[in-house]
Amino acid sequence: MTNIRIMRAMGLATVLGLSNTSAVGAATTWDYYTYTGVTHVLTKMQKGFAEDVAKRTNGELKIVVRPAGELPYRIDEAGRIAGEGLVQMSSAFMGFLTGTIPISGITGHSFLVRSYDELAKVYPIIEKHMQPEFEKLGVKPLFFFAWGTQNVFGINKPIVTADDFAGRKLRVNDPKQGELIKVLGGSSITLATAEVSVAMQRGLMDGMFSATAGMVAAKWIDMVKWAWIADVNIGGPNWELVNIKAYNALAPAARKGLDEAAADWGPRMIKEMQTLEAKDREDLKPKYNIDVHRATPEVIDDLTRRMVPVWEAWAKQTGPNAEAMLKEIRATLGR
Repeated sequence: MTNIRIMRAMGLATVLGLSNTSAVGAATTWDYYTYTGVTHVLTKMQKGFAEDVAKRTNGELKIVVRPAGELPYRIDEAGRIAGEGLVQMSSAFMGFLTGTIPISGITGHSFLVRSYDELAKVYPIIEKHMQPEFEKLGVKPLFFFAWGTQNVFGINKPIVTADDFAGRKLRVNDPKQGELIKVLGGSSITLATAEVSVAMQRGLMDGMFSATAGMVAAKWIDMVKWAWIADVNIGGPNWELVNIKAYNALAPAARKGLDEAAADWGPRMIKEMQTLEAKDREDLKPKYNIDVHRATPEVIDDLTRRMVPVWEAWAKQTGPNAEAMLKEIRATLGR
């Protein structure tokens, strides 16, 4: 009976998301929530990171990646569940984190931060303003990566000009993408990754914002007929968060191995995502038979001017921290 009680207690600790340790010197096991499926390229990268951590810590820290659907949490809960210790690690895309930390989605604004290079320039600004928010939530970012720039992919009549957005319903990754659609006369819908295919099949939307690599990895590319390429906004940061208490509870050697792996995997994942995005974009027409319509510089400049009031209204509504961050980013990028 005593053994049964011990086993039950250990099982309860797992359910509650506590860092699972037994006797002194035994391995620590963490749960790592992600929002992509088992075979998705992101999940595979995250598993590679977890395997690297196990090697660097000599098995003292075991990280178990939990793909979409394995845990009962929504994509917009990624920050909260890590902060509350329901999982020890969580993958949080900036657009899905905005309900918890509103300023996290600043790069989701249309035509503000448009490329990997621009994100690299402004990330120190973002990090400075996000750090206090992460601390309040009870998490710290181990590293970040970014998807490629967000563009529009769809079915039915293609979007060729800005006027073609009128009357269209598009899935967005961030409410701020919805502001662009609203300005152009369309409407937006927010769906979890697993819901997108069904919505497309049922004709509940005309298309979606996505990075090209994301379209290919999720196999959505087989469902769409055209792409409108305007590099609307960079698809990141995507933070890999860790619960601060769980992090601090690690033995020094295990923490060192985790930090070293994180320092390697952030730049590595960014590079791999860049490579995937470039290759998949080249393949749009020849491999996937997607009709590609590119926005002209004049159209992009016009849309940028039209979005400036949206940026400013969001910052004012979100608060002084958002206003300061937006001002610094605009100054850095000349926008």
